[in-house]
Amino acid sequence: MAAASGPRPTGSRIADLFWSAAFGLAVPLVASRARRWALIWAAGVAAAVGVSGDTGGKVAAGILVVLLVALAVSRRRDRVLAAVVGATAVQALLRGPDVEPVWLLPLVAVVALGPLVWSARRMARSHERRVATRIIVTTVALAVILGAAAGVAAVLARPDLQQGADEAISGLDVLRSGDSPLAAQRFDQSAASFDEAGTTLSSPLTWGGRILPVVGQHVTALDALATAGTELAASAAETASTADYRTLTSDSGTVDLARVGALRAPVADAAATIDDALGSVAAVRSPWLLGPVGSELDRFDERLADVADQTSIAAQALAVAPTLLGADGPKRYFLAFSTPAESRDGGGFIGAYGLLTVDAGRFDLVEAGSLGALNRDGPYAFTPPPDWDLRYGSLLVERFLGNLGASPDWPIDTDVAAQLFPQTPGGLPVDGALYVDPAALAGLLELTGPVTLPDLDLTVDATTVESFLLRDQYARFGADDLSDNDQRRELLGAVAEATFDALIATSLPGIDDLTRTLGPLVDAGHLRLSTFDEPAEQLLDRVGLSGAWDPQPGADLLSVRSTNTLANKIDAYLFRDIAVDTMLDPAAGTLRSSVRVDLRNDAPTSGLPDYVIGNGDDLPTGTNRTMVTVHSPHRLEVVTLDGEAVPVQTQREFGQPVYSVVVELAPGATRSLEFRLAGALPGESPYRLQVLPQATANPDQLSVRIAPTGSTTPTGEFRGPLRGPVLVGAP
Repeated sequence: MAAASGPRPTGSRIADLFWSAAFGLAVPLVASRARRWALIWAAGVAAAVGVSGDTGGKVAAGILVVLLVALAVSRRRDRVLAAVVGATAVQALLRGPDVEPVWLLPLVAVVALGPLVWSARRMARSHERRVATRIIVTTVALAVILGAAAGVAAVLARPDLQQGADEAISGLDVLRSGDSPLAAQRFDQSAASFDEAGTTLSSPLTWGGRILPVVGQHVTALDALATAGTELAASAAETASTADYRTLTSDSGTVDLARVGALRAPVADAAATIDDALGSVAAVRSPWLLGPVGSELDRFDERLADVADQTSIAAQALAVAPTLLGADGPKRYFLAFSTPAESRDGGGFIGAYGLLTVDAGRFDLVEAGSLGALNRDGPYAFTPPPDWDLRYGSLLVERFLGNLGASPDWPIDTDVAAQLFPQTPGGLPVDGALYVDPAALAGLLELTGPVTLPDLDLTVDATTVESFLLRDQYARFGADDLSDNDQRRELLGAVAEATFDALIATSLPGIDDLTRTLGPLVDAGHLRLSTFDEPAEQLLDRVGLSGAWDPQPGADLLSVRSTNTLANKIDAYLFRDIAVDTMLDPAAGTLRSSVRVDLRNDAPTSGLPDYVIGNGDDLPTGTNRTMVTVHSPHRLEVVTLDGEAVPVQTQREFGQPVYSVVVELAPGATRSLEFRLAGALPGESPYRLQVLPQATANPDQLSVRIAPTGSTTPTGEFRGPLRGPVLVGAP
């Protein structure tokens, strides 16, 4: 029964069974020779331990209570009853609760059984004491010798373990820099060092130590680390030498699908090897491990976890890439070219569109133009997604397709595009949608170099395109006559088309350089791609490219959004500062939060066309009227504008409240909008707040302060531009 209770004093199954069984045998033998007072003490302490343990421990504790009564009423020594008390006490102690520090429960066992051993020795016959003494002395001597030998092996192996880990880390750094041959060499050296450590830890020096309690756990942990390191480094060396993903590029608009297929197997094997290594490290973790051994496992595990995530993403990407790239037939993607100069909750108004086809890895932009040209007087057939009619019905997307980016969830907007675009003249069914705004075009031009539009005598590059599309174009095409206005309406599509033509015609850099350039744009929401292929969408969700509304599990959520209500292009001159001050009351499980949004309108009063700074509501030229929306799960107490309470529109989206207020800003004006919220702390502790960004023309400036009520010491702070999701609070 003791062997079946599951303790792991050595980490070796056979040795653990032996020591547990020996403990289960020795205690009843000792108890059978002890006095009644010692039995009562041992049974009482063991019952107190067992009652807080698992079901078996509670049962043993109940039996011990009955046995205590039997001992109390018994007038003579009963060796069988005493042995039963000892056996039951063993079950209660072995099945006790998990406590910290880990040595506390063994210490309690010593306190419980120490008097029992002392009493039994006093009551034992002389020859029994001699036999017991010999057994104990021999066992201790052997343990010291075997433990010392294992310690020597651990000391000899540690430098090789450290060198193996250092070489592996160096190999990863070199691999990221693009030198695959040197990385393979470093991984080979790492594998050799880990293998040398494994040889030492498998030598006869450790054989005896593996069966000793606590000592065996250290030997097993170090041996597992060496084995996992050897396999991992060998796999990494093989992958680095045969599967250099930096060779996976687009050459003149074509991705080599054969190369994708060649990379798939070795990268998947590497991901599986890393998972096995992580599992091996997790299996040998024990609270009994000393600091140096535990720190080696932690160092190995931390770096491995980072690589595991990257490798898993790479394997997943290579698995779905053929489908995305048209290996099984042509794929069509709707391109939405947005201008946040006219903001929507999802980013900006969609001013132009394109249709991108991918067939057998070959990209082709087959159509591009002004999205306004696809509008019509009568509505297209449209089935609104959940919450769409309530939140965005007034935008009439079924008549004005430029509003299809209204939702902050791009997969929802993609569904809208997939419904409407096939109904337009010449429109076709699409397999997904790509969102691109001027900031994203700047990133793409960083990859292609400048592009020229000869008909417009215009050249733009990565440093000028964003400012040009948001502001400068309106000064250049500033006349309000119909021809120039039409030309201006086509400009966003023309620049976008020229950029994508350059992308298709250019040999692009490898994945690492693409990620470095485009990754920040994805984080900020300037570049998004959603598809209707479920495995591909899972990958896009994982890397954040899908633009899905993606709250962090267990964290509180906040997002501030703006929508232009005057149908002009004035938001290029709108700046927002968001200040969040959250006070926590952990005892009550509640919080109170102030979300202040300071808005500044830098728009001029003249010098720009009416479609930029004018309006149809007879407001002064240069006036900005915007609907500010706060997404938060908490109850709204009040909203103030410049210190005065104002009406608020309350709706729901994504299963939580949405609070909206319309604000008018005169040219040059700054106004302060404050939302005061109250609610319950999320179930997960410690408290964390996730702030999701809107892809605006000018990045929001965010400050967050989180502190317990009445405390001047914050538990979380952030200050800086909101260029991606921000998670504030304890890690």
